[in-house]
Amino acid sequence: MNLGTAFSRAARTRRGITGLLVGAAAVGLGIYAAFAGQPARAGDGSAPGLAVTAAAAARLSLIASSFARENGDARPAWIDVVTTTRGKALESATPGDTEPSGNGTTVYLITMKGRFTGYDASPPAGARLPTGTYLSLVVNARTFMITDWGLSPHAPSVAPASLGPVRYLKT
Repeated sequence: MNLGTAFSRAARTRRGITGLLVGAAAVGLGIYAAFAGQPARAGDGSAPGLAVTAAAAARLSLIASSFARENGDARPAWIDVVTTTRGKALESATPGDTEPSGNGTTVYLITMKGRFTGYDASPPAGARLPTGTYLSLVVNARTFMITDWGLSPHAPSVAPASLGPVRYLKT
């Protein structure tokens, strides 16, 4: 093999390797750009706007049923849940309630219809316990702890279906 042929092969190999590296870098940058700024997902795969998983639904069904029973209705007409952010969940569950931080936190918004009395409420001295037809719970998606709840005689002004795919839970 002469020197020109050897140099030509080496040049083609370098160009091939360089092209491969540039292509891999472009793919890597594309993947980074697609996911940069995306919210961290909770351990169960939840994120605002995603469907509630079967595993999460099982836990949330127990939480909702227990809370409904503790607040006067052991068999609500229906219970549904959607994955959203805490800020959007508060708009639905407790209109007018705001929090200075944590509004971007991923939560589950549970909404149910029944006949409820707010036994878990802390009304002012001498005031009656609140009652209502719609009970909403805000549940942290990582810890499954109830962070907020609301009770109203009217359907939420922000419909849960406007926040993402709704999953119906068994009662």
